[in-house]
Amino acid sequence: MNKGFTLIEVIIYIALFSLLMGTAFVTAFQLIDGSGKLGVKNTVQEEGNFVMRKINWALTGVETITTPASGNSFTLVVEKYNGDDIEIKLDTKIEMKTNSGPFLPLTTDNVVVKASSLNFQHIPASGSGPVGIKADFVLTLNNTDFPFTITKYIRK
Repeated sequence: MNKGFTLIEVIIYIALFSLLMGTAFVTAFQLIDGSGKLGVKNTVQEEGNFVMRKINWALTGVETITTPASGNSFTLVVEKYNGDDIEIKLDTKIEMKTNSGPFLPLTTDNVVVKASSLNFQHIPASGSGPVGIKADFVLTLNNTDFPFTITKYIRK
């Protein structure tokens, strides 16, 4: 009586093993690739949310909106009740300046701010409603655009 595997059995086992290993490699690649894409999205979300929080802070306690006084502008200039002058603009990065201090970047080298995408829109008062500012910008990473928008109404 012969003991062992026949050639047909060995071929079937090798084919099944190859199929399982191929599936495992594809699954592992998809997990690693998905993790990388999620990391990219998280990086952009964190930077965009930070810029939106800074814009929100700049528009909190505003006494006077200098720019945009009406319409749209690529720059925001406001004066707060405590006397601080805040300016936010786009150079190669979104930058903010308080009073006569230097412009400090709000975005890092991790993301690219799409050219001319930072836009501030003056929202005029309607009836008894307050004046507002709408800010839009687009951050780009790995050729993918991520739009951000914030609207803040100025209460006096």
